[in-house]
Amino acid sequence: MSQIIKAIAAAMLAGAIVFTAGAAAAQAHAPMALVGTGATVRIAKPGSYYLPHNLLSRLKNLPVVMVTVSNVTLNLNGNAIIGPGGSGTSVGIKTAPGVTNVAVLNGTITNIAGTALNLGADSEVAGVRIVNNGGDGVDCASGCLINGNIVAENAGMGLNFGADDTSGYENNVLNGNGGGVTGGTNLGHNVIDGVATTP
Repeated sequence: MSQIIKAIAAAMLAGAIVFTAGAAAAQAHAPMALVGTGATVRIAKPGSYYLPHNLLSRLKNLPVVMVTVSNVTLNLNGNAIIGPGGSGTSVGIKTAPGVTNVAVLNGTITNIAGTALNLGADSEVAGVRIVNNGGDGVDCASGCLINGNIVAENAGMGLNFGADDTSGYENNVLNGNGGGVTGGTNLGHNVIDGVATTP
């Protein structure tokens, strides 16, 4: 009888260990909260991040969020990154040189002293309101997709791909920016200063 109880206990213990390992693995893949500190917030590990509440920044000449590693998804979670306004060279979300495959989703970036988003190759911006910033709305290198955003009242270009035509933009509304779009490929269903554009 005691051997049966020992076997059951051992099986339960093994199950508990498997369950605990599974929970740890699930936790390792859970999105990580991005919390402001007053200085530049740095993302240095690949993975998924989210903004738990509005991120207010006083930075005028430094990035608010700096991504130093590729393969990052940042879900603004319906919240906003809000800068101090005025003039400066700050960037709302900036990737370091060589960093690729960064996605920014679902929120607002506003009142940044400089450009709202400056991203590396193969990056994506979707469902973001990019409004009233001191520089461009989005600067993006090759192979980027800019989809379903409102880009308005930014002092620089709404979307700036430079001379690159491997990036695409679709389903965006651009209004009242210093300029419309430089470079990139129009994939359709964009409205630029009240004019519907098609490829």
